[in-house]
Amino acid sequence: MNEAIWGLVGVIVGGGMTIAKDAVSAWRRDRKSGSFSAVRLVGILDEYADHCIGVVGDDGTSFGRPAGRKDDGEEYYIPQVQLPNPPTYPDDIVWRSLPKNLMFGVLALPNSARLTNRHIEGVAEYVASYPDYQEFFEARQEGYARLGIEALTLAESLAAAFKFAAASKVVPDESWEPKAYLLEKVAAFELRRKEKSARDNESDGALI
Repeated sequence: MNEAIWGLVGVIVGGGMTIAKDAVSAWRRDRKSGSFSAVRLVGILDEYADHCIGVVGDDGTSFGRPAGRKDDGEEYYIPQVQLPNPPTYPDDIVWRSLPKNLMFGVLALPNSARLTNRHIEGVAEYVASYPDYQEFFEARQEGYARLGIEALTLAESLAAAFKFAAASKVVPDESWEPKAYLLEKVAAFELRRKEKSARDNESDGALI
């Protein structure tokens, strides 16, 4: 009887050890796949952020003058940096190996980029006017500053989740912080809107 009991215990313990071993092996595989996928994605996100920074710095000028010029010499502002395509991801990304919130954020970024592009197109068609197209350039700069911040934040979070150093310096100059630059740009646009709203309210009050 005792031998039967001990035999049953041995079977249970052995089965539990096998399950535990399989679970650990699966965790290690997922971790390895996650690390590989995260490294791949961080590179893609950093590259996209680099393109975003290029758009943010484009004010339609060249060497301090409006970049467009008509045959009669009249100048106007025209983009010097093409909008980047929304980020695309390779087929070897193992999405289930990533934390759900980061997976969602990375997959949502291309749609955010498409929505931003549609907003810019609408401003260009219905709001901005020749020759400076101010609202158009502001929509480009602020929209892509926000996209760049989103891309860099996702890259940082992926690197932290899988414990590797993110190469989020999109330029070799270590004294310059890309994310801080983009945050300053967004803050400047928000402040400008706030000040304009205050002026408008004062004007409305004066008319009452």
